[in-house]
Amino acid sequence: MKINQTAGRCILVCLFVFLLVQIYYVSCYLIPAKPQGPDKELAVLYLVQSVFAAACIGAVFLVQVWEQMRRDAASPFASLLLVNGDGKVKKEVLLEGRRSFAITGKKQGREVFVETSQILEPDRYLYGVCNLVHGRWYLEAAASGRPLGLKRECENVIYRLKKEMPYPLLESDVIYADTYKIVMMKNVTGSGGKSNGSDPL
Repeated sequence: MKINQTAGRCILVCLFVFLLVQIYYVSCYLIPAKPQGPDKELAVLYLVQSVFAAACIGAVFLVQVWEQMRRDAASPFASLLLVNGDGKVKKEVLLEGRRSFAITGKKQGREVFVETSQILEPDRYLYGVCNLVHGRWYLEAAASGRPLGLKRECENVIYRLKKEMPYPLLESDVIYADTYKIVMMKNVTGSGGKSNGSDPL
């Protein structure tokens, strides 16, 4: 699919460059050389058609660039689930429109939180941060001591993350912090972006 897209874009680029050269030649050489008459009118019509075709190709490129930027800014996951040690969903957090979130915990106790603010409250501890970069979420464990784990799909091993090293999050990945786990959800939960029990942060 990507090969076909690349080939199509190369063809459009070549056609766009050809039209620009053609517009330059017709406007600077062909039209001034023609006296008034049918030949000059035909050359002007040819110029107008070339400009219109070049404008259409330019518009296609602009739409493709805008679509790529929109895809890069969009989260591949609809939400995440914060599940406690008893297997109960404590919180569902919508990720639409979000660029980052932090995983924190209480200094006294084992409770874990997911929040947007990376300015910690006095009683909070930072496990790690997650940032959206070019359409992918990257998880990074904090420099301080508490461990953060990651379990890949179809693997029975929980990997302890190295500090301050970004790890890309894939579909069905599970993040572990203390006795809690965070499950990334790809399916959209509702047309309005908010389902029962969900929390937009």
